[in-house]
Amino acid sequence: MTNIGIVCAMSEEVQKIVSTFELQPLEKHLGYDIYQNNNITLIESSIGKVASSLATTTLIDKFNITQLINIGLAGALKTIPAGSAYFVSSVTQHDVFIPFDEYQQDMYQSIECQTPDHAKNTLTLTTGDQFITNSNNINNNADIVDMEGFAVAYVATRYNIPITMIKGVSDDANNSSESELFENLNTAMDQTIILLKQVI
Repeated sequence: MTNIGIVCAMSEEVQKIVSTFELQPLEKHLGYDIYQNNNITLIESSIGKVASSLATTTLIDKFNITQLINIGLAGALKTIPAGSAYFVSSVTQHDVFIPFDEYQQDMYQSIECQTPDHAKNTLTLTTGDQFITNSNNINNNADIVDMEGFAVAYVATRYNIPITMIKGVSDDANNSSESELFENLNTAMDQTIILLKQVI
């Protein structure tokens, strides 16, 4: 049986998934809220690469996860409508710099994600430990930006576990992004859950 692990950062996002799939709370582990039902285990990672790395590792080690899904909100770096949701084809980091050649391959890598055959539109994601309010500060060609995706994919790759990523577009990653995120949260997460149901 496939043991599906879901990593999701914010409580507002998590509660919509918990309600949809009727997940039940388990005891906290390392301070993380964890929910489970049948073959699904969800961990609320909190925001950022460090927190989501530990949460993903905890989920894999404690619950014998064989398939990982990262789901949540992202800002648009291109003209993409808020409230829409997409599968992610690949993810990079945008906030790293290292001048030493021997470390660049690891830090600058692009990690490929699993997407279902029927997925019509996929996006590329870039991740950093910054909430983006000026997309001009990101100098790569990604479509959307978040604060957890690369970390989850990195851990999954190290454990040789397939990773699927679903991101709902909440804002335009510019000066109105802080207010737009919560204005569009419900619509964007509803769309991500539609996609999640296609792979669970």
